Parts: sequence; structure tokens; C-alpha cells
Amino acid sequence: MLPPYLGPLLGLELDIRTSVEVVAHVLPGAVAALCGGLTALRSHRAVEAQSVPNLLLYSSAFLAGLFQTATHAPLVLDAGEPLTPWGAVLLHSTLAPVITVIALWLTATSAMAVFPGSSEPERPRRGRPRR
Repeated sequence: MLPPYLGPLLGLELDIRTSVEVVAHVLPGAVAALCGGLTALRSHRAVEAQSVPNLLLYSSAFLAGLFQTATHAPLVLDAGEPLTPWGAVLLHSTLAPVITVIALWLTATSAMAVFPGSSEPERPRRGRPRR
């Protein structure tokens, strides 16, 4: 959420409209922060950590991070050009993939705990089949 507003203070500016910044940073950042806050609040209240509501919160944070990562892919591809210096692009697009990977990991571990047994394949039996 902060790179579009922190970048100019550090001399790392990109020429992007404010409305685009809100859609690409503020909205997905707010969703991820809200999901993280609600999960932390549920954990603090000793609610079961591996539950369907937490799975939905982790999944929502993952989708927010994925959206932010995907919307920054064109920016990364244009990095190094005069209007998109490397420093500004790195500041602008580094945190979203980190949030995406962490949220995906939390989603996967939570899904395996909420729906046990669905992740192990059935082993073939040894010996002769019974008739």
C-alpha cells in the first residue's frame, strides 16, 4: 500500500495515475491487511487456527496478493527504461509476490488441516487380490 506514497520521498517516482495506484496497491493491500488482522484477532481469542473461516481469510489474502503481483507484471517487464527506473520498480513490485507466496502457503497448510486425508494418495495393495 505504501510504495506509491513512500517512493517519491526516497526519490523513486513512477509516473502513474492516482486511480491506478489505488486499484493496484491500496485495495489489495487493504484486503490482505484486513485478512491478516482478522486472522490474528481470531488466534488471540483462542479460536481454532485451522478452521474454514481462517482458510477463507488466507485464500482472500492470497487472491489480493496475486492480483497485485499480476497488475505489476507489465511494470517489471518495462523496468530499466527512462520512465521506469529499476529502483522504483523494485520498491513498487517486490512485496506483492512475498505476500502471495506466504498466503498460498498458509492456505495450503490450512486446507490440509481442515480437509484431512485428501492430500494422501491411496497406496496399492501388495500380494494376490482376494476373490
